[in-house]
Amino acid sequence: MTNATLFIRDGQSVINAATATTATNNGDFTLLLDHKCQKLAFKQGEGAGELFERVKKAVKPNEQYALVLENGGFIDARVISTAFVSSKTGNLVVVGTNDRPLCVFDTDTFSDLDGLADVILDALVSVGEGVNMPKIDWTSYKR
Repeated sequence: MTNATLFIRDGQSVINAATATTATNNGDFTLLLDHKCQKLAFKQGEGAGELFERVKKAVKPNEQYALVLENGGFIDARVISTAFVSSKTGNLVVVGTNDRPLCVFDTDTFSDLDGLADVILDALVSVGEGVNMPKIDWTSYKR
């Protein structure tokens, strides 16, 4: 799954970021999770984007399970508990088995969230049936 070892400093310790199965970045922060949906690293503010770029170079998403995001991040389907369109915000939310949002697709960025939700939900169902995670054409759903 990984190309290289990538140790990053986290306070007075280091973690091997190359063991991440999920790597997301929303511009403000980068979140890395392991195969059990446990946090490996969370970097906010300065350096978050740099960390995300380093992780994308060192870690290859699992072709069978990774929902590859538009920005090159990825979410391991095995750590997703649910994905739904929020009735409160209208955003598409992907929630992890740790009961925390892994990714939010908002109406400011995507013009067809219902279509995107259908594609992501169908992709997750297909993985559950033993099919590799299909690639998503993000531009088809953007503003």
